[in-house]
Amino acid sequence: MANIIGLIGRHAPKAALGQAHSHGWIDLKLGLALLRDQRVSVLAKLASVASGVALTAVMIALEVPLEGIIGALLPILGIMFDVAFDGIEFLILPVVIGSIVIRWFAPKHVVDELRR
Repeated sequence: MANIIGLIGRHAPKAALGQAHSHGWIDLKLGLALLRDQRVSVLAKLASVASGVALTAVMIALEVPLEGIIGALLPILGIMFDVAFDGIEFLILPVVIGSIVIRWFAPKHVVDELRR
């Protein structure tokens, strides 16, 4: 059973991201290039990162019950890990989500030019 879970745990995310990347759903390099590009307006960049912040806040809010249980079971260690993981999530995820959704906010000609 553990072997099956290990195989699914390793290969399923890789297969899902590979398919999403091949169909053009997730392209982090393009998104980061669009976030750095001067031709994309500040409003578009702000909207994409703000959507990343909003989705991250929702995700952190949904984790609160589980974090409460872990914090009750492991008082000091649980709180330290909770703060560390929430901090990492809140720093990394808005940029990742923003770089995924910015292609819908950026001008189409800029996206097409950077995609080549």
